[in-house]
Amino acid sequence: MAMVLYETPAKIELVGVNLFVNGAQHQRTTRTLREMRKTLRNYSEGLGNMDAYYMYRKVHQSGAMRFDITIIPPTPFGEELPKTHGHYHPGSEDGMAYPEIYQVVRGSAVFILQKKNKNGTVDALIVKAKEGEVLLLPPGYGHVTVNDGNEPLILSNLVYDRFESMYDEYDENHGAAFYLLKDGDIEQNGNYIVRVSDRISAKELNARYGFSCKDILTEVEEAPEKFTFLEKPKLLFKA
Repeated sequence: MAMVLYETPAKIELVGVNLFVNGAQHQRTTRTLREMRKTLRNYSEGLGNMDAYYMYRKVHQSGAMRFDITIIPPTPFGEELPKTHGHYHPGSEDGMAYPEIYQVVRGSAVFILQKKNKNGTVDALIVKAKEGEVLLLPPGYGHVTVNDGNEPLILSNLVYDRFESMYDEYDENHGAAFYLLKDGDIEQNGNYIVRVSDRISAKELNARYGFSCKDILTEVEEAPEKFTFLEKPKLLFKA
């Protein structure tokens, strides 16, 4: 049975893990557990090589802004909750790293954000987001998304389409600054020195940057100028 995620500006449907845009099947990229092994709290071949999550790039394009969808199944990675690999964004032409916007389309998510300091420490944010909520990932923050629910987590995201994400540091440090475990615990990754950590809501983080949005796909079509900061991050900090 098809799950209709959007009706406009394109009809986007999900049938199992197959995504259809206006009736045509969209290309899927699968990240497997073995491919993610360097980012896990503990990895053994006994965990197998299940599909960790699915990515659907360029589901919709609005100028230079790319709209993607990601699905994270609810199956834990051993004792660790299922998650994405994690990555940073490079610097933009104005010097700041590119930001990104996410929305929880279905399910429940926790975003682990971390920003590197000059002394080698990191500042971390743990952000809970429920179904329907939109979250701004600020410039300079790497990020991992965790499915903390009992059903597939369906995410959409909007990002400037002319850069490549950087994954190496998450491989080198065995994941993000924190691991979320299926028993509810949050465990710090010993490969990091965490200077500051904070737990906040999506609404609180957005408010720090004066950002609000109810639906990223609808709004980027209706008012694309609202998202110019994805290309020029310094606009986020102008009064």
